[in-house]
Amino acid sequence: MSITVTKNPDQGNAPFFSSGSISFSELRSKFKETGSGSVSASELRRDTNIQSANPVVPDSTENEQISTGSNLSLSQFRNSIKRYLAVQSGTDDNSSYPGEPGLRMGLYASNGRGIDWSGGGVNGRDGRGSNDTGNHIKNVQKTIRITGTCGSVRLTDSSGFITAAAQLTPRLQVNNIRIEVYGYLYGYGGDGGYDPTGYPVGNQSGESGGIGLNLGNIGFNNVVYVSSGARIYGGGGGGEQGGNGAPGSAGTCYRDYTNQVCGGSATCNQGGYQIGSYGGNCCESYSVGWPPKERCGKWLSGIICRIAQTSTTPVQGIGGRGGNGQGYNKPRTNGQNGTNGTCPTCPGGFVLNGGDCGTNGQRGGDGGDWGQDGGETGGRRTRGLAGAAIAFSGAGNGLFTGSNAFDLTGTVNSSTLKGQIYYKTS
Repeated sequence: MSITVTKNPDQGNAPFFSSGSISFSELRSKFKETGSGSVSASELRRDTNIQSANPVVPDSTENEQISTGSNLSLSQFRNSIKRYLAVQSGTDDNSSYPGEPGLRMGLYASNGRGIDWSGGGVNGRDGRGSNDTGNHIKNVQKTIRITGTCGSVRLTDSSGFITAAAQLTPRLQVNNIRIEVYGYLYGYGGDGGYDPTGYPVGNQSGESGGIGLNLGNIGFNNVVYVSSGARIYGGGGGGEQGGNGAPGSAGTCYRDYTNQVCGGSATCNQGGYQIGSYGGNCCESYSVGWPPKERCGKWLSGIICRIAQTSTTPVQGIGGRGGNGQGYNKPRTNGQNGTNGTCPTCPGGFVLNGGDCGTNGQRGGDGGDWGQDGGETGGRRTRGLAGAAIAFSGAGNGLFTGSNAFDLTGTVNSSTLKGQIYYKTS
Protein backbone atom coordinates (compact mmCIF):
# COMPACT_ATOMS: atom_id res chain seq x y z
CA MET A 1 0.00 0.00 0.00
CA SER A 2 1.18 3.47 -0.79
CA ILE A 3 -0.72 6.77 -0.49
CA THR A 4 1.19 9.97 -1.05
CA VAL A 5 -0.47 13.29 -0.12
CA THR A 6 0.60 16.49 -1.85
CA LYS A 7 -0.47 20.03 -0.95
CA ASN A 8 -1.03 22.45 -3.82
CA PRO A 9 -0.10 19.87 -6.47
CA ASP A 10 -0.59 22.35 -9.32
CA GLN A 11 1.49 25.11 -7.75
CA GLY A 12 4.71 23.81 -6.30
CA ASN A 13 3.59 20.85 -4.21
CA ALA A 14 3.99 22.68 -0.92
CA PRO A 15 2.06 25.11 1.30
CA PHE A 16 2.00 28.72 0.09
CA PHE A 17 4.15 31.44 1.65
CA SER A 18 6.15 29.33 4.06
CA SER A 19 8.59 32.24 4.09
CA GLY A 20 9.13 35.63 2.49
CA SER A 21 6.72 38.43 1.68
CA ILE A 22 3.08 38.07 0.66
CA SER A 23 1.45 40.32 -1.94
CA PHE A 24 -2.05 40.68 -3.30
CA SER A 25 -0.83 39.80 -6.79
CA GLU A 26 0.57 36.50 -5.48
CA LEU A 27 -2.67 35.79 -3.64
CA ARG A 28 -4.58 36.45 -6.87
CA SER A 29 -2.30 34.06 -8.76
CA LYS A 30 -2.45 31.29 -6.20
CA PHE A 31 -6.08 31.45 -5.06
CA LYS A 32 -7.94 32.97 -8.03
CA GLU A 33 -5.48 31.12 -10.29
CA THR A 34 -5.22 33.91 -12.80
CA GLY A 35 -2.27 36.09 -13.79
CA SER A 36 -4.30 39.18 -14.55
CA GLY A 37 -7.14 41.20 -13.15
CA SER A 38 -7.79 42.38 -9.66
CA VAL A 39 -8.51 40.68 -6.37
CA SER A 40 -10.37 42.22 -3.47
CA ALA A 41 -10.05 41.53 0.22
CA SER A 42 -13.62 40.21 0.29
CA GLU A 43 -12.67 37.56 -2.29
CA LEU A 44 -9.81 36.38 -0.11
CA ARG A 45 -11.91 35.67 2.94
CA ARG A 46 -11.98 31.98 3.87
CA ASP A 47 -15.10 30.34 2.46
CA THR A 48 -16.61 27.87 4.96
CA ASN A 49 -19.72 26.99 2.94
CA ILE A 50 -19.58 23.20 2.45
CA GLN A 51 -21.66 23.57 -0.70
CA SER A 52 -19.02 25.70 -2.46
CA ALA A 53 -17.65 23.62 -5.31
CA ASN A 54 -14.66 25.84 -6.13
CA PRO A 55 -13.99 28.23 -3.26
CA VAL A 56 -11.38 30.90 -3.93
CA VAL A 57 -9.93 30.48 -0.46
CA PRO A 58 -11.12 27.09 0.72
CA ASP A 59 -11.78 25.99 4.25
CA SER A 60 -9.03 23.62 5.39
CA THR A 61 -7.13 22.91 8.56
CA GLU A 62 -4.14 24.86 7.21
CA ASN A 63 -6.35 27.85 6.34
CA GLU A 64 -8.22 28.20 9.60
CA GLN A 65 -6.15 31.26 10.59
CA ILE A 66 -7.48 33.10 7.51
CA SER A 67 -10.34 35.35 8.49
CA THR A 68 -13.91 34.84 7.32
CA GLY A 69 -14.74 38.47 8.18
CA SER A 70 -13.33 41.98 7.95
CA ASN A 71 -10.15 41.49 9.97
CA LEU A 72 -8.24 39.99 7.05
CA SER A 73 -4.46 40.41 6.92
CA LEU A 74 -1.80 39.14 4.52
CA SER A 75 0.08 37.35 7.28
CA GLN A 76 -2.86 35.00 7.77
CA PHE A 77 -1.97 33.32 4.46
CA ARG A 78 1.31 31.91 5.79
CA ASN A 79 1.45 28.12 5.01
CA SER A 80 -1.97 28.19 3.36
CA ILE A 81 -3.24 25.82 0.67
CA LYS A 82 -5.61 25.72 -2.29
CA ARG A 83 -6.19 21.95 -2.69
CA TYR A 84 -4.88 18.45 -1.95
CA LEU A 85 -3.91 15.44 -4.05
CA ALA A 86 -3.58 11.89 -2.67
CA VAL A 87 -2.17 9.22 -5.01
CA GLN A 88 -2.63 5.51 -4.36
CA SER A 89 -0.26 3.03 -5.98
CA GLY A 90 0.58 -0.66 -5.62
CA THR A 91 -1.92 -3.13 -4.16
CA ASP A 92 -4.34 -2.53 -1.29
CA ASP A 93 -6.56 -5.26 0.07
CA ASN A 94 -7.99 -6.29 3.43
CA SER A 95 -6.37 -9.71 3.72
CA SER A 96 -4.57 -8.49 6.86
CA TYR A 97 -7.32 -6.07 7.97
CA PRO A 98 -10.51 -8.04 8.74
CA GLY A 99 -12.64 -5.05 9.71
CA GLU A 100 -11.73 -2.78 6.82
CA PRO A 101 -12.21 -2.30 3.08
CA GLY A 102 -9.41 -3.03 0.64
CA LEU A 103 -8.45 0.65 0.40
CA ARG A 104 -9.67 2.88 3.20
CA MET A 105 -9.87 6.51 2.19
CA GLY A 106 -11.26 7.76 5.50
CA LEU A 107 -9.66 8.93 8.72
CA TYR A 108 -6.02 8.02 9.23
CA ALA A 109 -5.44 5.17 11.70
CA SER A 110 -2.55 3.74 13.71
CA ASN A 111 -2.19 0.88 11.22
CA GLY A 112 -1.20 3.41 8.57
CA ARG A 113 -4.45 3.15 6.63
CA GLY A 114 -6.60 6.10 5.64
CA ILE A 115 -5.67 9.53 4.30
CA ASP A 116 -3.88 12.06 6.47
CA TRP A 117 -4.48 15.19 4.42
CA SER A 118 -2.87 17.64 6.84
CA GLY A 119 -0.08 15.34 8.07
CA GLY A 120 -0.96 15.43 11.75
CA GLY A 121 -0.91 11.68 12.34
CA VAL A 122 -3.42 9.50 14.16
CA ASN A 123 -4.23 12.19 16.72
CA GLY A 124 -4.15 14.99 14.17
CA ARG A 125 -7.13 16.66 12.57
CA ASP A 126 -7.49 13.95 9.88
CA GLY A 127 -6.79 11.06 12.24
CA ARG A 128 -9.09 8.68 14.05
CA GLY A 129 -8.14 10.26 17.35
CA SER A 130 -9.60 13.62 16.29
CA ASN A 131 -13.08 15.09 16.72
CA ASP A 132 -13.93 14.62 13.06
CA THR A 133 -13.10 18.27 12.33
CA GLY A 134 -10.49 17.63 9.67
CA ASN A 135 -10.37 18.12 5.94
CA HIS A 136 -12.75 15.32 4.93
CA ILE A 137 -15.73 17.43 5.92
CA LYS A 138 -14.37 20.79 4.73
CA ASN A 139 -14.83 22.31 1.29
CA VAL A 140 -11.15 22.23 0.30
CA GLN A 141 -10.84 20.29 -2.97
CA LYS A 142 -9.41 16.84 -2.35
CA THR A 143 -8.47 14.55 -5.23
CA ILE A 144 -7.85 10.85 -4.63
CA ARG A 145 -6.10 9.31 -7.61
CA ILE A 146 -6.13 5.50 -7.64
CA THR A 147 -3.47 4.08 -9.94
CA GLY A 148 -2.96 0.59 -8.48
CA THR A 149 -5.17 -2.36 -7.57
CA CYS A 150 -7.65 -2.45 -4.69
CA GLY A 151 -9.61 -5.52 -3.66
CA SER A 152 -11.60 -7.16 -0.90
CA VAL A 153 -11.25 -10.77 0.23
CA ARG A 154 -14.31 -10.68 2.54
CA LEU A 155 -17.92 -9.59 2.21
CA THR A 156 -18.60 -7.87 5.55
CA ASP A 157 -16.84 -6.80 8.70
CA SER A 158 -17.81 -7.99 12.20
CA SER A 159 -20.73 -5.54 12.34
CA GLY A 160 -22.13 -6.69 9.01
CA PHE A 161 -20.99 -3.64 7.03
CA ILE A 162 -19.95 -4.45 3.47
CA THR A 163 -16.19 -4.29 2.98
CA ALA A 164 -15.71 -2.73 -0.44
CA ALA A 165 -12.59 -2.81 -2.59
CA ALA A 166 -12.22 0.92 -1.89
CA GLN A 167 -14.27 3.02 0.49
CA LEU A 168 -14.66 6.56 1.76
CA THR A 169 -15.41 7.03 5.43
CA PRO A 170 -18.94 6.07 6.56
CA ARG A 171 -18.53 7.87 9.90
CA LEU A 172 -18.81 11.44 8.68
CA GLN A 173 -20.05 13.36 5.67
CA VAL A 174 -17.38 14.25 3.12
CA ASN A 175 -17.43 17.17 0.72
CA ASN A 176 -15.52 18.21 -2.42
CA ILE A 177 -13.92 14.82 -3.00
CA ARG A 178 -12.85 13.84 -6.50
CA ILE A 179 -11.94 10.18 -6.92
CA GLU A 180 -10.01 9.52 -10.11
CA VAL A 181 -9.80 5.84 -10.96
CA TYR A 182 -7.01 4.84 -13.32
CA GLY A 183 -6.44 1.44 -11.72
CA TYR A 184 -8.58 -1.52 -10.70
CA LEU A 185 -11.21 -1.89 -7.97
CA TYR A 186 -12.37 -5.49 -7.59
CA GLY A 187 -15.16 -6.43 -5.20
CA TYR A 188 -15.44 -9.64 -3.23
CA GLY A 189 -16.78 -12.70 -5.06
CA GLY A 190 -19.58 -14.43 -3.16
CA ASP A 191 -19.11 -18.04 -2.04
CA GLY A 192 -21.36 -20.68 -3.47
CA GLY A 193 -23.98 -22.04 -1.09
CA TYR A 194 -23.34 -25.40 0.54
CA ASP A 195 -24.40 -27.32 3.63
CA PRO A 196 -23.87 -31.10 3.73
CA THR A 197 -26.33 -31.59 6.60
CA GLY A 198 -29.34 -32.31 4.42
CA TYR A 199 -32.78 -32.82 5.93
CA PRO A 200 -34.15 -30.90 7.78
CA VAL A 201 -31.71 -28.04 7.12
CA GLY A 202 -32.29 -27.74 3.38
CA ASN A 203 -30.01 -26.25 0.74
CA GLN A 204 -28.12 -23.01 1.27
CA SER A 205 -28.22 -19.66 -0.51
CA GLY A 206 -25.29 -18.31 -2.44
CA GLU A 207 -23.38 -15.43 -0.86
CA SER A 208 -23.71 -11.96 -2.33
CA GLY A 209 -20.84 -10.23 -4.07
CA GLY A 210 -19.05 -7.18 -2.69
CA ILE A 211 -18.94 -3.56 -3.83
CA GLY A 212 -16.19 -2.15 -6.00
CA LEU A 213 -16.29 1.48 -4.77
CA ASN A 214 -18.31 2.51 -1.71
CA LEU A 215 -18.57 6.25 -1.35
CA GLY A 216 -19.58 6.25 2.29
CA ASN A 217 -21.62 9.11 3.75
CA ILE A 218 -21.07 11.66 1.01
CA GLY A 219 -22.18 15.26 1.01
CA PHE A 220 -21.72 17.99 -1.60
CA ASN A 221 -19.76 18.27 -4.86
CA ASN A 222 -18.28 14.80 -4.99
CA VAL A 223 -17.11 13.36 -8.30
CA VAL A 224 -15.97 9.97 -9.53
CA TYR A 225 -13.88 10.11 -12.70
CA VAL A 226 -13.33 6.84 -14.60
CA SER A 227 -10.44 6.58 -17.05
CA SER A 228 -10.71 4.45 -20.17
CA GLY A 229 -8.40 1.82 -18.68
CA ALA A 230 -10.03 1.66 -15.26
CA ARG A 231 -11.93 -1.32 -13.88
CA ILE A 232 -14.56 -0.83 -11.17
CA TYR A 233 -16.21 -4.19 -10.76
CA GLY A 234 -18.71 -5.46 -8.28
CA GLY A 235 -18.16 -9.06 -7.23
CA GLY A 236 -20.29 -11.84 -8.70
CA GLY A 237 -22.88 -13.56 -6.53
CA GLY A 238 -22.40 -17.15 -5.42
CA GLY A 239 -24.59 -19.85 -6.91
CA GLU A 240 -27.36 -21.40 -4.83
CA GLN A 241 -26.72 -24.91 -3.57
CA GLY A 242 -28.56 -27.53 -5.55
CA GLY A 243 -31.81 -28.78 -4.07
CA ASN A 244 -31.42 -31.72 -1.71
CA GLY A 245 -33.02 -35.02 -2.64
CA ALA A 246 -35.91 -36.57 -0.72
CA PRO A 247 -34.76 -38.38 2.46
CA GLY A 248 -36.48 -41.71 1.64
CA SER A 249 -37.48 -44.23 4.30
CA ALA A 250 -36.36 -47.61 5.61
CA GLY A 251 -38.30 -50.79 4.85
CA THR A 252 -38.52 -54.24 6.44
CA CYS A 253 -36.23 -57.14 5.54
CA TYR A 254 -37.64 -60.63 5.99
CA ARG A 255 -36.63 -64.23 5.49
CA ASP A 256 -39.07 -67.19 5.81
CA TYR A 257 -38.16 -70.76 6.80
CA THR A 258 -39.93 -73.93 7.94
CA ASN A 259 -39.46 -76.26 10.89
CA GLN A 260 -41.16 -79.67 11.22
CA VAL A 261 -41.10 -82.55 13.64
CA CYS A 262 -42.50 -86.06 13.50
CA GLY A 263 -44.63 -86.25 16.57
CA GLY A 264 -44.82 -83.33 18.96
CA SER A 265 -45.16 -79.61 18.10
CA ALA A 266 -42.77 -77.69 15.81
CA THR A 267 -41.42 -74.31 17.01
CA CYS A 268 -39.51 -71.38 15.49
CA ASN A 269 -36.00 -71.89 16.72
CA GLN A 270 -34.05 -69.11 14.97
CA GLY A 271 -35.53 -66.06 16.61
CA GLY A 272 -38.42 -65.82 14.19
CA TYR A 273 -42.12 -65.84 14.70
CA GLN A 274 -44.82 -68.10 13.33
CA ILE A 275 -46.73 -66.99 10.30
CA GLY A 276 -48.33 -70.32 9.30
CA SER A 277 -48.48 -74.04 9.84
CA TYR A 278 -49.00 -77.30 8.02
CA GLY A 279 -49.04 -81.05 8.84
CA GLY A 280 -51.56 -83.81 9.51
CA ASN A 281 -49.69 -86.43 7.54
CA CYS A 282 -48.52 -89.64 9.14
CA CYS A 283 -44.80 -89.60 9.51
CA GLU A 284 -44.27 -92.85 11.42
CA SER A 285 -46.45 -96.03 11.29
CA TYR A 286 -46.50 -99.52 12.72
CA SER A 287 -48.26 -102.85 11.92
CA VAL A 288 -50.76 -104.77 14.06
CA GLY A 289 -52.58 -108.11 13.68
CA TRP A 290 -52.47 -110.75 11.03
CA PRO A 291 -52.61 -110.19 8.32
CA PRO A 292 -50.78 -107.01 9.47
CA LYS A 293 -52.50 -103.65 9.32
CA GLU A 294 -50.66 -100.36 9.44
CA ARG A 295 -51.43 -97.89 12.15
CA CYS A 296 -50.06 -94.26 12.35
CA GLY A 297 -47.89 -93.82 15.36
CA LYS A 298 -46.75 -90.19 14.84
CA TRP A 299 -48.13 -87.29 12.94
CA LEU A 300 -46.14 -84.57 11.15
CA SER A 301 -46.18 -81.07 12.72
CA GLY A 302 -44.92 -78.27 10.43
CA ILE A 303 -44.57 -74.54 11.07
CA ILE A 304 -43.70 -71.56 8.80
CA CYS A 305 -41.49 -68.97 10.52
CA ARG A 306 -40.32 -65.44 9.60
CA ILE A 307 -37.29 -63.47 10.71
CA ALA A 308 -37.78 -59.66 10.25
CA GLN A 309 -35.47 -56.67 10.73
CA THR A 310 -35.27 -53.07 9.59
CA SER A 311 -33.46 -52.38 6.34
CA THR A 312 -30.58 -49.94 6.01
CA THR A 313 -31.61 -46.31 6.18
CA PRO A 314 -31.52 -44.77 2.71
CA VAL A 315 -29.18 -41.81 2.19
CA GLN A 316 -30.62 -38.54 0.94
CA GLY A 317 -28.85 -37.03 -2.06
CA ILE A 318 -27.19 -33.73 -1.05
CA GLY A 319 -27.44 -30.77 -3.41
CA GLY A 320 -24.21 -29.85 -5.17
CA ARG A 321 -22.15 -26.90 -4.01
CA GLY A 322 -22.98 -23.62 -5.71
CA GLY A 323 -20.21 -22.02 -7.76
CA ASN A 324 -18.21 -19.07 -6.45
CA GLY A 325 -18.79 -15.64 -7.91
CA GLN A 326 -15.97 -13.84 -9.70
CA GLY A 327 -14.10 -11.58 -7.33
CA TYR A 328 -10.77 -10.18 -6.22
CA ASN A 329 -8.29 -13.09 -6.24
CA LYS A 330 -11.20 -15.49 -6.63
CA PRO A 331 -12.08 -17.07 -9.99
CA ARG A 332 -15.66 -17.78 -10.98
CA THR A 333 -16.61 -21.47 -10.75
CA ASN A 334 -19.51 -23.57 -11.94
CA GLY A 335 -21.88 -25.37 -9.61
CA GLN A 336 -21.08 -28.98 -8.70
CA ASN A 337 -23.25 -32.04 -9.19
CA GLY A 338 -25.24 -33.33 -6.25
CA THR A 339 -24.68 -36.72 -4.67
CA ASN A 340 -26.88 -39.70 -5.50
CA GLY A 341 -29.50 -40.92 -3.09
CA THR A 342 -29.49 -44.58 -2.02
CA CYS A 343 -32.23 -47.18 -1.52
CA PRO A 344 -32.92 -49.31 1.54
CA THR A 345 -31.06 -52.66 1.38
CA CYS A 346 -31.22 -56.04 3.15
CA PRO A 347 -28.67 -58.72 4.04
CA GLY A 348 -28.24 -61.66 1.68
CA GLY A 349 -31.16 -64.06 1.69
CA PHE A 350 -33.60 -61.45 2.94
CA VAL A 351 -36.39 -59.86 0.96
CA LEU A 352 -37.22 -56.12 1.20
CA ASN A 353 -40.75 -55.06 1.92
CA GLY A 354 -41.70 -51.36 1.74
CA GLY A 355 -39.42 -48.36 2.15
CA ASP A 356 -38.56 -45.56 -0.28
CA CYS A 357 -35.33 -44.64 -2.00
CA GLY A 358 -33.65 -41.30 -1.28
CA THR A 359 -33.64 -39.21 -4.43
CA ASN A 360 -30.59 -37.51 -5.99
CA GLY A 361 -29.39 -34.02 -5.09
CA GLN A 362 -29.56 -31.39 -7.82
CA ARG A 363 -26.63 -29.60 -9.40
CA GLY A 364 -25.57 -26.33 -7.75
CA GLY A 365 -26.05 -23.00 -9.49
CA ASP A 366 -23.08 -21.43 -11.30
CA GLY A 367 -21.25 -18.50 -9.76
CA GLY A 368 -21.88 -15.08 -11.28
CA ASP A 369 -19.36 -13.19 -13.38
CA TRP A 370 -18.30 -9.66 -12.38
CA GLY A 371 -21.42 -7.71 -11.42
CA GLN A 372 -23.72 -10.68 -12.11
CA ASP A 373 -26.03 -12.65 -9.82
CA GLY A 374 -25.27 -16.26 -9.05
CA GLY A 375 -27.33 -19.09 -10.54
CA GLU A 376 -30.53 -20.38 -8.95
CA THR A 377 -31.61 -23.99 -8.57
CA GLY A 378 -34.78 -25.79 -7.61
CA GLY A 379 -33.95 -25.51 -3.91
CA ARG A 380 -35.68 -23.58 -1.16
CA ARG A 381 -33.14 -20.73 -0.93
CA THR A 382 -31.84 -18.04 -3.30
CA ARG A 383 -28.89 -17.16 -5.47
CA GLY A 384 -26.24 -14.70 -4.28
CA LEU A 385 -26.80 -11.17 -5.58
CA ALA A 386 -24.17 -9.25 -7.49
CA GLY A 387 -22.19 -6.52 -5.78
CA ALA A 388 -22.61 -2.96 -7.03
CA ALA A 389 -19.84 -1.28 -9.00
CA ILE A 390 -20.35 2.03 -7.16
CA ALA A 391 -22.62 2.62 -4.18
CA PHE A 392 -23.23 4.56 -0.98
CA SER A 393 -23.02 3.44 2.59
CA GLY A 394 -26.35 1.95 3.56
CA ALA A 395 -28.18 -1.21 4.42
CA GLY A 396 -27.00 -4.30 2.59
CA ASN A 397 -26.48 -4.18 -1.16
CA GLY A 398 -29.59 -2.06 -1.79
CA LEU A 399 -27.95 1.15 -0.53
CA PHE A 400 -29.60 4.51 -0.64
CA THR A 401 -29.46 7.29 -3.22
CA GLY A 402 -29.44 10.59 -1.35
CA SER A 403 -30.04 14.11 -2.59
CA ASN A 404 -26.33 14.93 -2.33
CA ALA A 405 -24.85 11.98 -4.13
CA PHE A 406 -22.06 12.26 -6.68
CA ASP A 407 -21.36 12.96 -10.30
CA LEU A 408 -19.97 10.23 -12.50
CA THR A 409 -17.72 11.30 -15.37
CA GLY A 410 -15.15 9.89 -17.76
CA THR A 411 -15.45 6.61 -19.66
CA VAL A 412 -18.54 4.89 -18.28
CA ASN A 413 -19.32 1.68 -20.14
CA SER A 414 -19.59 -2.07 -19.71
CA SER A 415 -15.83 -2.43 -19.87
CA THR A 416 -14.91 0.04 -17.13
CA LEU A 417 -17.82 -0.69 -14.78
CA LYS A 418 -19.57 -3.98 -14.04
CA GLY A 419 -22.45 -4.11 -11.61
CA GLN A 420 -25.12 -1.63 -10.67
CA ILE A 421 -24.34 2.04 -10.12
CA TYR A 422 -26.14 4.03 -7.42
CA TYR A 423 -25.76 7.73 -7.97
CA LYS A 424 -27.58 11.04 -8.19
CA THR A 425 -29.57 11.47 -11.38
CA SER A 426 -30.91 14.98 -10.84
